[in-house]
Amino acid sequence: MGVNEWRDRRGKLRIYVTKQWPDGSRFKRTAPNKTTANNLLKRIDESIVMGTWRKLKAELARGSRLEKNPTLREFSTEYLKYCHAKNRRPDFKEQAMVSISRIVGHLRIKDFTRAHGYQFLQKRCKEVSAATTNRGIAVIKNMLSYALDQGLIDMHPLLRFSLLPEPKKALRVLDLEEERSLVKAVAREDLTIGAYVALLGETALRKSEGLRLQWSHINLRDRLLTVEWPTKSGKIRHVPLTQYALGWLAQLDRIVGVPSVFLKPDRTPWRNPKETFAKGRKSAGLDWVGFHDLRHFRATQWVRHGVDLRTVQELLGHADIQTTMRYAHFAQSHAIRSIHESEEIEIRQLKDIQCSENGTTGE
Repeated sequence: MGVNEWRDRRGKLRIYVTKQWPDGSRFKRTAPNKTTANNLLKRIDESIVMGTWRKLKAELARGSRLEKNPTLREFSTEYLKYCHAKNRRPDFKEQAMVSISRIVGHLRIKDFTRAHGYQFLQKRCKEVSAATTNRGIAVIKNMLSYALDQGLIDMHPLLRFSLLPEPKKALRVLDLEEERSLVKAVAREDLTIGAYVALLGETALRKSEGLRLQWSHINLRDRLLTVEWPTKSGKIRHVPLTQYALGWLAQLDRIVGVPSVFLKPDRTPWRNPKETFAKGRKSAGLDWVGFHDLRHFRATQWVRHGVDLRTVQELLGHADIQTTMRYAHFAQSHAIRSIHESEEIEIRQLKDIQCSENGTTGE
């Protein structure tokens, strides 16, 4: 009894825990590694000493039934706990799990095949873009990798799985007039969401970052917003607040004891203002615009106005400068203008030097 090892037919090392309960029955369970096995054995020993072993036995029995071959929907609970502990953006996987559970959640982990992966692709691509569909497959693959690590499956069914081609589209960006009209149109539907859209357009926050915004993150004196909650890049960043953004924030009610900035009428935080935003953009004649287009708008505005790409990278929270480089071509007009302005300065300086040598003024 205790922690034991053996090799299966494929030669893979397996670790299992075996222990006899005080009632004479035997507990036996595989473990992903020795540390987990030793911790489980220690937990059982302590429960026997403390007299709580019956409760633990029942708990482990329930877990054993689930662990043998759970459905993807059942396993998603444990998988998301793992994501919250390890990932910077578990909310992305939570969102993806909604469609995964709906389409293939009824399938058992051990029964999931490549054919089921293609079934998910076919059904999901009818609802969303190829890129979003591929992100869903990426989450399924990651969940199956975790199941493999936990010993629930012996092989990964989606290794080298073919994804949908993602056509590259030219980046379409709002201009200033369109962005302002969008903000006003959304505000007519709901003042709070109008202010939310204005803030995204001025700070380039991601949708989820804006919804999680709290008043403690806003420094009105220094006109600075601090993004310090879990972000995609894992970085804390500081973004300047414009007078336009501050003006919209000033119109929102600040409720004592409620930290969130963007609240519903019942004083609960907004989670997904998609419908309100859709009504506003339709009213403004901007049906093609999504929340992320506000981030593109602000990034291009910064670049057009001469903010260098490294600073833009920091403001956007990009981990890799290559991600920021998609906005580089918007800097061309600024660079050309700067060169012409520099040339004019040099010409004036040259005239001043010549006039000084000739004893005349440049007038």
